[in-house]
Amino acid sequence: MDNGKNAESEIEQAELLNYAIEYAKSVNNAGNNSIFYNPIWQNELLKSINMSPVKYDRKKVEELIANPRSNEKALRDLAQYLQNYIMQFNKLVQHYGRILTFDYFLEPTNADAEDMTTKKFKKSYEKACAWLESLNPKKILPEITTMCILEDAKFYYVRDSGEDVVLQEMPSAYCKIVNKTELGYQYAFNMDYFMQAGVNINDYAPEFAQHYLDFLNGTDKNKGYMHWVTLDPSSAFAFKFDENRAGQTPPLMGLFVDSVEIASYKNLLKTKTQLDVWKIILNKIPLHKEEKNGNKKDNFAIAADTAGKFSSLMQAAMPEGVKVVTMPLDSDVIDFSNSQNKNDIVGIGQQHFYESAGTSPILFGDKGTNGIGIKASIKTDEAYVMHMYRQFERFINYKLRKVTGSYRFKITFPDITIFNREEKMDMYLKAANFGFPKLLVACALGITPQQLVNLSNFESSLGLENIMKPLISSHTLSGDKEGGASKKSDKDITDEGQKSRDNGSNESDNRV
Repeated sequence: MDNGKNAESEIEQAELLNYAIEYAKSVNNAGNNSIFYNPIWQNELLKSINMSPVKYDRKKVEELIANPRSNEKALRDLAQYLQNYIMQFNKLVQHYGRILTFDYFLEPTNADAEDMTTKKFKKSYEKACAWLESLNPKKILPEITTMCILEDAKFYYVRDSGEDVVLQEMPSAYCKIVNKTELGYQYAFNMDYFMQAGVNINDYAPEFAQHYLDFLNGTDKNKGYMHWVTLDPSSAFAFKFDENRAGQTPPLMGLFVDSVEIASYKNLLKTKTQLDVWKIILNKIPLHKEEKNGNKKDNFAIAADTAGKFSSLMQAAMPEGVKVVTMPLDSDVIDFSNSQNKNDIVGIGQQHFYESAGTSPILFGDKGTNGIGIKASIKTDEAYVMHMYRQFERFINYKLRKVTGSYRFKITFPDITIFNREEKMDMYLKAANFGFPKLLVACALGITPQQLVNLSNFESSLGLENIMKPLISSHTLSGDKEGGASKKSDKDITDEGQKSRDNGSNESDNRV
């Protein structure tokens, strides 16, 4: 008897499940029908991929930071809000995200000198260069780095058509890190995303359509859990600023409270500025002079209604911010202005912000000439983001192995930044004079391997090497220039040297 009831229950559950699946299919098909297409839906869905800012007060911010493990999405949303509202936070995110230049060079890893002269090898090299040009690392990788600085983890799916390489950003709210492989973190995707009206599954890689059918038909039991599908890490990449922890915690989370405080200080300054222009005029109602039989209590010389009328007339003639009060006391003026240190209120918040960040405010427009301090700050900032080079090298080198055939090539991002490019260029040029590789010089110049080949071949075809002559170097010039040491670059000058340069005390006309 019990077996019969269990069988009936299972049949009912199966029928209910089938009904739900058919309903989901119907809703999805209707939503993707061109008749129901709505640009507003499409726009909202596109914005939802990486726009979900939320404002929290200081107390709530402290609660979120105290338990980041359970508040990943809230912290991510808060980071977006702070980027929109606090310019200091916004510029710091952009600063860290744009330090790396992503200049690169390629080197073969399994070819000897004889192999490198063959057409097959050169063909493989051309494929590697073409793939990288299609990827465009100098454009896409700084964008990814900036988003990782803001949110810690960003999820992408590689779409390689053979002609174009696209890293399609996936909605973070529907992605979960589930594993760590030799390629980095692996993530699962919630197929509920495609149940939303307006989402077109054809906007994603073709394999997502199969994942979705398996999800609806319940045939993805070995790959997915409930509505989640674990994606192939060879195509689905999770770039993460902090690879030591699977949890997604914004790298600048430690500045959230300081950022909120800047907003609070701005409000305080606004209130104080408003008080500076407020005044209260107190009018005294006169009393009758002393009489022979003594003073009378409340013996006012002006009737109450008359005093009220005059007070109203005065108030009507006063500008905004001036209040007239009539009372039987001595007249006085109350002025709320007290300009002492009023502008330092916001400055205190900014000082705490940059001290917590560990970066120099001079880089963001603050006044100062502490050259040594700036250089030390820049070195710290460079070290903070340099590890992202290694993560992107791992990703690209894996993909290159699928492109070049039997010959393998490895990409390297030298530790070049927007701050040390000149220093690296000088180092590579000196090394090239002693026979070291010239590709590093091209790399420091920002020239890609493909551009180097194209430009060299183009110049050769034009015969420019016979027309153009090398520039005369400084050491071959005649010695009729003025004496003294050569001028140092701004990055090498000391604080005292900067003062001398500003004052012009080292100019020949000013020397004694």
